[in-house]
Amino acid sequence: MKYTAENCFQTRVLAAPDHILVATDLTDGDYLIPHVVAQAKASNARVTLFHVIPPNDTLPMEAAAIPYIDQSKIYLDVRSILEEMAGVIKAQGIFCEVSMRQDYAADAICAEIGKTGANRLIMGTHGRRKLAQMALGSVANELLTRVDIPIFAVGPGAHGGAEHVIPQPEHVTPKNILHPVALGREYKRGVCLAFDLAQTYGAKLTLLHVLDPDLREQINPERKLAWAENALRALVPPAEELRFPVETRATSGDLVEEVLRAARATTADWIVLGVDEVAYWRFRDSTAYKVMAAANCPVIAFRNEPCHKEETIRKEDHRFDGVIA
Repeated sequence: MKYTAENCFQTRVLAAPDHILVATDLTDGDYLIPHVVAQAKASNARVTLFHVIPPNDTLPMEAAAIPYIDQSKIYLDVRSILEEMAGVIKAQGIFCEVSMRQDYAADAICAEIGKTGANRLIMGTHGRRKLAQMALGSVANELLTRVDIPIFAVGPGAHGGAEHVIPQPEHVTPKNILHPVALGREYKRGVCLAFDLAQTYGAKLTLLHVLDPDLREQINPERKLAWAENALRALVPPAEELRFPVETRATSGDLVEEVLRAARATTADWIVLGVDEVAYWRFRDSTAYKVMAAANCPVIAFRNEPCHKEETIRKEDHRFDGVIA
């Protein structure tokens, strides 16, 4: 599959969304809002700030000592904080509305995506409260198995933690994008999204394929690396047809380590991950989770879908595969 306007039209609106949903825990606005403003301006998008109020049965044990929970006050307090955050966004000339729902996080966010028709979700993957730190990564993964829009995830390495919360300016408007490609897997939509994002922002795109080191050493390692490099180059159209530079890299090693190493080497501002569907209970062991948790830049995770048979690399040609999952 070579990148062309014809085979990427489905992801173009995802690269330049017209409606952005921001899932906020109300403490992450200082590092999420700069990304929201930059992306909304880049595509003239409207924004919805959304907060999920946990169901009563998910409150911590010590909450049982509270004789009465004033739900109306909770809603008023949440709305007040959301409106204050929205005011910062509106001051940049962006249409912004607020919404909230009491439900389980992933269910509520899915419902809000359906209600608003949003075509990008922005969220943090690690909150500042201990409970949020454990839960948000799992919520992001569950959403990947349920929604069909890109999730722009800002992990702790991308905002520097509680003491240094302002994102790096280069991460807000990307100049370098890294896309690890799982050749032979369901890679088409991820590749198209990466190309479309690079075109939207005029950013340099690096395509990376990581060979499993055990497979690489079995037979003729040089041939396997050459195969991977040729396969990546086959995805790229002639230079005269592009408005942005593309680099291809093939290597072998631990997948997470190599992705992070390539992100540093290319000074990546965003990493675009095409993610195969993974089981909810395996997420904390998955490549996507580990990259999100360790990357020093935001990650756009996008659930791949099966490619048509004629668009996949033939089975006999992808026995030297690397995996994003």
